[in-house]
Amino acid sequence: MRTSAAARIIIMTILALGLLVPLAWVYTIVTERETRRDAAAAEIGATWGGSQLVSGPVLSVPYTVPWTDTTGRRQLVAGRAMFLPRDLGIDGTLAAETRARGIFRVVVYHARLKLTGRFVRIEAGDIRSDAVDWEHATLSVGVSDPRGLTERTTLKWNGQDVPMSGGVADVGLVQAGLQAPLPPLDRVSGGLIPFELTLELNGTRGLRFMPNAQETVVALSAAWPHPSFDGRALPETRQIRANGFTAHWRVQDFARPFPARWTGPQMNRELLAQQASEAAFGVALVQPVDIYQQAERAVKYAALLVVLTFLVFFLWEIFHASLLHPVQYTFVGFALCVFYLLLVSLSEHVGFDGAYAVSAGVTTALIAGYAWGVLGSLRAGFSVLAALTALYGFLYLLLRLEDYALLAGSVALFLILAFVMYVTRRMNWYELKLGTDV
Repeated sequence: MRTSAAARIIIMTILALGLLVPLAWVYTIVTERETRRDAAAAEIGATWGGSQLVSGPVLSVPYTVPWTDTTGRRQLVAGRAMFLPRDLGIDGTLAAETRARGIFRVVVYHARLKLTGRFVRIEAGDIRSDAVDWEHATLSVGVSDPRGLTERTTLKWNGQDVPMSGGVADVGLVQAGLQAPLPPLDRVSGGLIPFELTLELNGTRGLRFMPNAQETVVALSAAWPHPSFDGRALPETRQIRANGFTAHWRVQDFARPFPARWTGPQMNRELLAQQASEAAFGVALVQPVDIYQQAERAVKYAALLVVLTFLVFFLWEIFHASLLHPVQYTFVGFALCVFYLLLVSLSEHVGFDGAYAVSAGVTTALIAGYAWGVLGSLRAGFSVLAALTALYGFLYLLLRLEDYALLAGSVALFLILAFVMYVTRRMNWYELKLGTDV
């Protein structure tokens, strides 16, 4: 068993599988730290303002419909008819910064959004009722987290200033935001009614918009060079520079799942809210390097790193007649596991690149020095040092490539396999004699 190559391969396989337990523990630590980072972001959002979803205005007009009950008495039921604008334009600028909660840093922003657009003039025939209450129509603007509103807003409706207050009418599409009572709609002249308002809004990480007009046009600029565009619609044009980005969206009404008008009896609040969330589009302000995402990806390659490191020691055994004890393999495996723990803990303070360099450097030096001692050869120590330097460089390349990581990894593994097959091509595995010194 001590000098059998097959037996030692089996032992190394068992050890590699056993090391999956501490590696799973390290993976759990990465997940737990990421959860704490998200909790810190939620705490900052609770006071500053969370991820924001902004909806253009929804016009709500009350009406009454007569009906006859079972006793023959004529009754009236009140309802509301909701209308979306014909066109909506949003011109916004974001001022982004990072806020810290302990060691965790979160991207926040202050947005200045100017909303302009037009409604088609509502006629009595547009609402199926006997009586339309033109005096009590309201306009609701959706803001998912109103705690982020920093200034009082005044609506300019058909050239007239109307102050807005907190809360929204029961329109179904939005659940929070601002509303304004409108001047009597039956006194409006012309076919189109223009509106304009400006929102001063704080938020954390993400800003999205709801395409609730026949045509929704959004222009956004920010002094933050790391945007992530998401949602149902991507920008028609975008420009990302070292000092910020600009983006321009144009979304038509056929790209959204909810209608342009509806009434209270037809309203399914849960469905409308779900459809609004699905139709939203916008941008997230992300950190240039998510240390936890990178660390998580690194841990996923841990088993490969362990196997390749064991392979380096095994090749040294069979070529130089040196024999290592399984406990010594275990120590090397534990050193590889500690590398990931160092990577996560250091990256929270010095960034991922610096943490990777330090963690890989000290781990490589530790294992190479250990190899020098247990194998009794300076040459062995330098061989292990060179091999581990190549392996950690290879791992860093995989983490950076992202889109081409699978291709690079496949090619590298093929080359490693080809190298091992070449150097062992003349080896007689049936009569292989390993050294007897531990």
